[in-house]
Amino acid sequence: MKPLDVSRFHQDEEFSKLLVGRRDVDLVTAALEIARDADPELSFQPTLDWIQQRADQLTLKIASCADERAMLEQVVQCLSGEYGLRGDDDCFSQAESSFLPQVIATRRGLPITLSLLYCAVAERLGIALQLAPAPQHVVCRLKTDRAVLYVDPFTEGRILSEAECLAWLSVRTQIAPEALLPTLKPAAPRVVVERMLLNLKNLYVKQSNWAALWSVQYRLTALNPASVEACRDLGVIAAHAGRHGVAVTLLRECVPQLSEPDKSVVMQQIADSARKLAQWN
Repeated sequence: MKPLDVSRFHQDEEFSKLLVGRRDVDLVTAALEIARDADPELSFQPTLDWIQQRADQLTLKIASCADERAMLEQVVQCLSGEYGLRGDDDCFSQAESSFLPQVIATRRGLPITLSLLYCAVAERLGIALQLAPAPQHVVCRLKTDRAVLYVDPFTEGRILSEAECLAWLSVRTQIAPEALLPTLKPAAPRVVVERMLLNLKNLYVKQSNWAALWSVQYRLTALNPASVEACRDLGVIAAHAGRHGVAVTLLRECVPQLSEPDKSVVMQQIADSARKLAQWN
């Protein structure tokens, strides 16, 4: 398949690092780059300032803590207790819950965006809090000298032991604790960004928001240039978004690599898009 035009990401310094396999990615900035797709005039500085202000606010309290759990409790008290960051059921049906500026403004977000804010504040305080990409529910992870602790920012920042976290996630996901344990390792930057994009993709599909979905799928396809499924999805979305010329080009490239059931559906989409192009010309 022909490579996509990644020059469209020329402003996105952190996302562009992922495209060449780099891991030194600032996830807050990468998340803001994704949010800029929905708001081209978005300024990153207010979000970066808010994170730094929370860290500055906590500096003296953290310095007086006896251990890392106490430090974590101070972060939770600030972000959840004082600023009211948490999640609710409505977050899963709103794109704004994936965008850091809106999460800060409304104080509501998805598990992954809330966790990202927690980790960003903690990092500026020298606390090695990391995202753990558990199925259905991202949490934060802190390895201390004594144990590994987890924080669920979605549920008012409750702090869990590893056993408690595994038991809760097992009930939630119906996955055995031993199978869940590997998902509680620190997430690579690419995993975090793809998870954020997939959250948006699933929401936009439900909403039939094809214009927004095009931007999200373009990023996913750029991250997975060899994936015929990603290319196919981009072609189908292009057709729904009225980009019929692009749809025909992308889908024709996918056809030789598709299974027979998929091939039949894609060939029909190619014919539909080609017909519409002919009508317009």
